[in-house]
Amino acid sequence: MDEPQEDDLLRERAFQRGGGLDLSGFVLNVEQAPKSEEEEATEATEIDAAMGEIASPFGEHTSSDGPTDDVVTGLAVDGERRLGQGLLVAMVVAYSALAAYVGTALPPSIAAPGLLVLGGLGLWLGERWIPRPSMRLLGVTWVIISMKILYGFALDAHHWGWFDALPDSGLGLGAALLLLVGLNVALAQRHDDDAIAAQATLILLLVGSAAGGLYGELGVVVMIAFGTMVLHGMALLRGTGNLASLGIAASYLWVGVHALSNDWVVLGLHLVPLEDDVLTFLLMATITGMNAVMATRFAEHENWFSAALQAVGLGRPGLWAVSVGLGMIGATLSVAANREDVGYALAQVALLLTAFSGSYLAVRGVAWTSLQPWVLWIPSLLTLSVVPLAALSVEVGGLSVYALHAGLMVACIAVVVLRHEASVSDHVLWMGSIALVVLLTLLVPSGAEDTGQPLLVAGVLVVWGGLAWLALRRDAPSLAGTAVLSPWVWAMLFVGDFDDRLLSSDIVTTELSSSLLTAFLGGSMFVTYTVNLRLGDTGVNLGRNFTGGTELSARIRDAGSLDLWSAGAALAVLTVLVSLLGEGLPLELGLLLLICPMLIEAVVAFLGGRRHHPRRTLTLTGVASLMVVWNLGHASVVGFALLCSVGLLIVDAARRRARVEDLDELAGMDVDEGGLHALLLGFLMLLALVRWLQPLVGSVDGLTLSNDAAALGVVVAVSLGMFGRREVLSGRLITNVLCALGLLVAMLLVSLEAELLWLQGALGLMFVGTGAWLSVQGEMRSALQTTARIEQRRSEHAAIEARRDAFVRRLGHADGATMHRLDNTTDGTALDVADPAALRRTAERATARRPKAQPSEESLDGLEHQPTVLMAFIGATSLSGAVWAWLGGNHALALAATALLVTAFIGLARWSADRLSMPLPQVLGIDAPVALGLAGLVLVEITGRVGGFVVVLGDQLHLLAFVLGALLVASMHVLGRDQLGLRLPAFADALLWTLVAGRIVTLFVGGEVPIPLNVDPFSGETVDWILPMLVLEAALIGLILLHEWVEGVRRQRDLPDQRGAGGRALSALLAVPLSFGPAGILALCLGFRRGVIWRQPAVPLLTAVTLPLAWAALVHWLDPSLGVSLPGLIPAALFVGGLSLLVAAWTVFDERPLWMAAALQGGHVLLIPAAWSGFGLTGAVVALLVLSGWSWIIGILVLRRSWRVIGLADLLGAWTGFGMALIAGASANTVLVMLVITVLLLSAVTWLTQRDADAIAVD
Repeated sequence: MDEPQEDDLLRERAFQRGGGLDLSGFVLNVEQAPKSEEEEATEATEIDAAMGEIASPFGEHTSSDGPTDDVVTGLAVDGERRLGQGLLVAMVVAYSALAAYVGTALPPSIAAPGLLVLGGLGLWLGERWIPRPSMRLLGVTWVIISMKILYGFALDAHHWGWFDALPDSGLGLGAALLLLVGLNVALAQRHDDDAIAAQATLILLLVGSAAGGLYGELGVVVMIAFGTMVLHGMALLRGTGNLASLGIAASYLWVGVHALSNDWVVLGLHLVPLEDDVLTFLLMATITGMNAVMATRFAEHENWFSAALQAVGLGRPGLWAVSVGLGMIGATLSVAANREDVGYALAQVALLLTAFSGSYLAVRGVAWTSLQPWVLWIPSLLTLSVVPLAALSVEVGGLSVYALHAGLMVACIAVVVLRHEASVSDHVLWMGSIALVVLLTLLVPSGAEDTGQPLLVAGVLVVWGGLAWLALRRDAPSLAGTAVLSPWVWAMLFVGDFDDRLLSSDIVTTELSSSLLTAFLGGSMFVTYTVNLRLGDTGVNLGRNFTGGTELSARIRDAGSLDLWSAGAALAVLTVLVSLLGEGLPLELGLLLLICPMLIEAVVAFLGGRRHHPRRTLTLTGVASLMVVWNLGHASVVGFALLCSVGLLIVDAARRRARVEDLDELAGMDVDEGGLHALLLGFLMLLALVRWLQPLVGSVDGLTLSNDAAALGVVVAVSLGMFGRREVLSGRLITNVLCALGLLVAMLLVSLEAELLWLQGALGLMFVGTGAWLSVQGEMRSALQTTARIEQRRSEHAAIEARRDAFVRRLGHADGATMHRLDNTTDGTALDVADPAALRRTAERATARRPKAQPSEESLDGLEHQPTVLMAFIGATSLSGAVWAWLGGNHALALAATALLVTAFIGLARWSADRLSMPLPQVLGIDAPVALGLAGLVLVEITGRVGGFVVVLGDQLHLLAFVLGALLVASMHVLGRDQLGLRLPAFADALLWTLVAGRIVTLFVGGEVPIPLNVDPFSGETVDWILPMLVLEAALIGLILLHEWVEGVRRQRDLPDQRGAGGRALSALLAVPLSFGPAGILALCLGFRRGVIWRQPAVPLLTAVTLPLAWAALVHWLDPSLGVSLPGLIPAALFVGGLSLLVAAWTVFDERPLWMAAALQGGHVLLIPAAWSGFGLTGAVVALLVLSGWSWIIGILVLRRSWRVIGLADLLGAWTGFGMALIAGASANTVLVMLVITVLLLSAVTWLTQRDADAIAVD
């Protein structure tokens, strides 16, 4: 039969869309391009069907790349969906709390109809919304809320005595709950939703626990087993992995809680303890069998727990892994409850391992027929035989039946695992090893009086050693990382008592003798470096999902700070340090173990092996050594090890530099000798200082101070000799010179403390020789570098000029237009005659506050006149004035004299700079001499007000001198200068900062100055108080108007904004703490206006939130002066805050998003503290609720995720305040009102969120 014509057309189009011819279809010998190792590794990677895609904390070392998608990015992309789910959960909690409060606080005649109406309303909303795809989630939430309300109604009915007419009221409550569970299951089936059915799961188990109060331990066991069967039946009926995983986790958790219970009562529910070992064992066996079957059956199904772990960046584990992992948490509770009976606990562990080992291998594809004998028939027979034997308390060879059962089950596990070892993935091996060590630690007694310490140490080392062997055999990064890091983590947690330090409670009492501790640490060190020598570049990507998401995390990743070698060395040093200082580790062996990582790093590099940032290990060991020397002495031992390590690394660095031509290959090898010298000399200096501060340590058990100082002196001499011989070639002369001189001074202190005359003389000779040598080298290098920079600048300028001349000759003429184009070219046709450095300097001058250099000096632009001597005189003058004021001299006279002398020196500095046609250096836009002079005046002001003599607050004549003196000094920045458009704002800002520093700093150090916002300018003497205050206010107003005038001129000339939002806002804010009202209000209003004109929302925000403070300063003295009562700070803040919220609403309706964030931020900043201050905690909660609704609704309407999150944060803050109000004893009406407001707010927000879900998802 002929093919249809459409097939021919489709084939033709498919051929046309092809990327080329497939030559493999012809009889040609064409070889495919070889695949990269990365592609082969990707193809070879096999996903464990049972474990799923678990994000391993370890991985192969990879090259640096750019930022990638990470957890932060995932949160940004999927955050709205998760926030919506969080809202639904919050709504469930809020409605549950409301229902519980209504049922307990209100009379039954009001509460019962209310609960029934609310429950019916939720069911009706579910029926209405669930059929709509966009509203389904909200409808399901309402059904869940309704069922919770109905369950609570049943409990309230029992509390009200409605079941007392029955023979057994508890049985009536149980029947009512079971009927509701049936309704719950029916609703789940009707709406086809697992979340509704999950609620029935928890209720069933609660009913099972409640059965213990009626029928004792047997009732609990039967009901938990029955509940588990029902749960798994629902999972099978619905074919969903969600209920299967929930049933596995919940069943084990319930058993563990009852096993640990000591007749606990939780929310009125009596948790009957499981004390019958046979009954508990049978329950564990039954549940384990069912759970293993369900985990196998639903291994590849989706489930909530896997999705939740993926959301937080831990990969996507399979249902088997997550269910078994959560179930093991509950099972561990049961094991821990029976820890004293080791055999019984081991039997439970063996039961779990046997069932889930078989389940895991079955999921991995191993034939069930080969597993049946070892994981089904034999374990079943062993478990059934335990019942009669345990009831008769039979013992075999001194072992209990449970211990014998555990041994036989472990044998079955061993046979199965060894037969199918290839089917076991790396994830299972490293996680299983951790679980095994935890169980060994829990079960093997290893206290001070126990004899199980050798068994524990041997068992843990065998586990990690075996894992290391498997890592080398499989070349597996995950196994390598676990084998290297886990021993040290175990030692820190249990041997170092970190569990006790973190939780104030010993989880497990583990006390090892010094010999066993040494053996364990030595064995761990051997395992660490055996693995690291082959797999040391394995990446410890504990933050791999964040790596590359930010600049900091990308730098950490690319620097290799978390590779296995570095992480192993860090944990080794830290663990040895803790053991040496507090856990009884012998001193000699502890010092040897401490320096081992550093020496191994150096020796491996010296022998031609791995060299990757060795300074990390050296630095870490040096820091740890300082702590050891502080407590135990022996600085010379650590110093000698540092010297040997650095010496070997320096020799190896020289060989590598000579051998490697491509310098990129040396990146990350720390071949810079200057850095190694600085590290060596710096740590030797610190060791010497510590030894001097602690001269008596170490004299009993080891080296005395004299011996230690002598040996350390030899190390210092060798280090300085090596430094002086090779430092000429390195590039860190200044740093290393300071370290060398500091080292000699520190050693001199040690020699004086040790009273070693010969060492003092030797150090003197070393000081003279080292100082002379380094001085000559430093001066020569400084001169050469300066000369080189000048010559380089001149040669570059000459080259540019030569190219310009050549270009002009090619054009044939050199008129003014041509030269203008050359000077201002940005076109690619003349790039060969452009000077990039000159263009950059020109751009910097265009935005700089300092004046432009003279055209004749353009080639040397960037060089400045440094008036060092004159600035020294300015500093000396300021110090002299400060001392004079401190010793009780006339404060105003000291300020005036200092200002006059400083002004004279500034004038000399300006004259010398102008004579050389060079600019002065600048600090924040102010000439450096002027800035130093203003700082000196501030110092004189502070010392005069905090001196040791009587200072009267009412005497503010010094303020007049301070204001006028600062004005005089600051004016030297603008008088006789050009570029006033740049200099005047800098002058005004510098003067404002000076006045503010003089007031605020003096106030904080306890000086007698007027307190900001509480100044009455007319309350004192005319000369001593009123005149200084008025002069200060007039100066502030003048500076504010000067800013405004400069801003207006720049706007008229269409000049760009030179100050930015930050500078403009600060200029307005600085006047507020100095002013008694008018200047502050004027500055804020003008700043607000300019911020609006320049379209800078930050400026109106900052000025608006500060306006109530300026108003309060004005009202403080205006009220008594006028005899009226004006609104104060709190009403003003509430008014401005409310106005900000109205502005935010206006920005939404008028579509002006630029100002929306500032308006909402202003409302938050003002309303919360104002409401708290004026109306207490209740006012703050109301303000938070208003802000939450306002922010959240605006965030939904304008599609701003950030404001929706802020609305949630406000709501959480309101709930926190509400909880505090409850603890403080809030009234019942207040509680009810708050709950109603909360549920209404959540209802509105969730409705809007679900309604606009599509638009929010795009956002």
